[in-house]
This record gives sequence, C-alpha cells and structure tokens, in this order.
Amino acid sequence: MTSDASEQKPAIRYRAYGTILSCNMPIQELARTSLPDSAGESDLRIIFSQPDEPVPSPSDWYLTTSLADGTPWMRCAKISPGYLLCFPDLATFVYETPEHIIRCMPKANIPPHTVHHLLLDQVLPLVLNYTGKEALHGSAVVTSHGACAFVGLTGTGKSTLAASFLSAGYSVLTDDCVVLDTRDERIVVVPAYPSLRLWDDAMTALFGSTGFCAPVAHYTPKQRFTAALAASTDATPATPLARIYVLGTGTSGQTESSSTTVISAMPEREALITLLSLAFKLDILDQQRLTRELDFLQLLVTQIPVRRLTVPDSLAALPAIQDAILHDLALPC
Repeated sequence: MTSDASEQKPAIRYRAYGTILSCNMPIQELARTSLPDSAGESDLRIIFSQPDEPVPSPSDWYLTTSLADGTPWMRCAKISPGYLLCFPDLATFVYETPEHIIRCMPKANIPPHTVHHLLLDQVLPLVLNYTGKEALHGSAVVTSHGACAFVGLTGTGKSTLAASFLSAGYSVLTDDCVVLDTRDERIVVVPAYPSLRLWDDAMTALFGSTGFCAPVAHYTPKQRFTAALAASTDATPATPLARIYVLGTGTSGQTESSSTTVISAMPEREALITLLSLAFKLDILDQQRLTRELDFLQLLVTQIPVRRLTVPDSLAALPAIQDAILHDLALPC
C-alpha cells in the first residue's frame, strides 16, 4: 500500500453502529461525535486514498455477489494484510485486520457520496461482523414496547416501513443494517447513524416535497432523507429488542403481497435459518466466526419473537401496517 499526505491530516471522529471511526477526510453523511478529536482511541481508522491507487491483484476470490441481471456487484478475497473488497468500476476497499484500518480507493470520477455509501452501507457492516458484532440486513425503529427490527432481502420494503414510523413520530435506530448486542442479559439494537434511503414515491408520500434529501449514489435514483440527520447517535442509547419482523418473500424471491397485513409466528428453527441467511458475513469460510454467529442467533430466536410479515403492496396501506405491528408488539410474548 502507498501512503500520501492525506493520511497525515488531523483525524475527524464519527460514531456509527456503536463504533468510533477516525477518518482522514470528512464523511458528509455522518455527524461528528462529541468526543474531542484527541480523546481516546478509535475502533477503526478510515483512510481515503487518491483515485485509481494501485491495489492488490488476488489470484482467488472466495466470494462474488451479483445483481439481479447477473452483473458482478462485489468480490471478496483474502490478502496478506486482511481482506480486499472490490466493487467493479466503482471502488476497492482494503480492510487491514492487524491495524483495524479500512482503506478506500475509488475509481477516477466516482463522486464522494458514492464512495461513502459503499463504505457505510456495504463494507462497514461486513467489517463489524468480522470484529465480533452481529449484524442483520434490516432496519429498526423505537416504539413504546421497545425496538422492532424489519429484516429481509433487498427490495422487500424495510426502509419504507421504517420511514413510515419516522413520519408518525417514532425514532429510527438504523436503516439496512441492524447491529445487535447483549447487555445486562438483554439483546439490544445498537444505533447506526441517522439515515434513511428511499425511492422518490415513498419520500413524497411520507414526507411531501420537503427538499430534505440528497443522492445516495450516482448509480441509483434512491435518495437519502437528510432530515433524519437531526438525530444524534451520540445521544441515542442502545434499545432492547422486542420483535423481529421478516418481510415476506415468495419461493421465487419476489416480495409477497396481500390485501391485508398478515403477521404470523415463525418456528424457532425456521427463524434461525432465515436470520442466518440475512446476516452480514465478511468471511464465509471462517468457522470460528460462523460458530459465534450461529450461537448468538440461536440465543436470539429463543429470547425474541420472530414474525413473518406480509403486507399490501401500497404506500396508502402503511398506517394500517403500523397499527398491526403496534398491536402485535402489545401482545404478550
């Protein structure tokens, strides 16, 4: 790896997912932590490099994920300092495990907000998994009954459902990555960072033409609802988890729809298998970490009710969906 003067810039500190990040350049999507820049150690160092910096060329990729049309989206490989995560034609990230450093190396002409999105919403959840945190692909909100998480595959409506709770006055803990921890023998949701990523129709239906939005990345029309940035994860505590709702998908992977909201209990075995499939994993070959994750999720499904949630495919149905969820939360476990 090469270094340049940007690595020597004073550190800017942020908190995301309960983790202190020390960065050599600003990340506009995050609010700076109230901790003084010189106070304490950071959990992860983030170093943004110059575009098209040379990167390792591994001979073997242990994981490749693809888009719906078959286009490769992300490739992962083990390298001598740790792990290489490549998003073709966008950016490459190197996670140096010994020093807990993430190096961000964008391709030329890739805008900063795209690199930030890849870092915060794709790479960081995988790194958190490696460092010992359990993370599920989902969103979470705070209710009077505790936190509830909405988990599921991409496109099942997790962010829209969380945004509907925000529009009704509830707080959003996280969008797209639910980090879980055990504190005082209770499973809690750790706040991520204030953010919601929505399609234009959901943004307009829930918040009107507020103007509080910014692009997520140059390759998607999704917008980041920036009004959520008024919240501060420094002041938001971890919240005990009350329920997990799995957004329903059919056998083909398509989102199921119903004329009414249907909430049904999932047996523990089915819940465990489902949550395993929705967990972020950096190294799918690391047996020690896979065992740790399995043990945690086994504990989770014995302590926290997991429900399958099937909803109407209509933004107009969101208030009724909220009512059904809040009614279910009020029921005894």
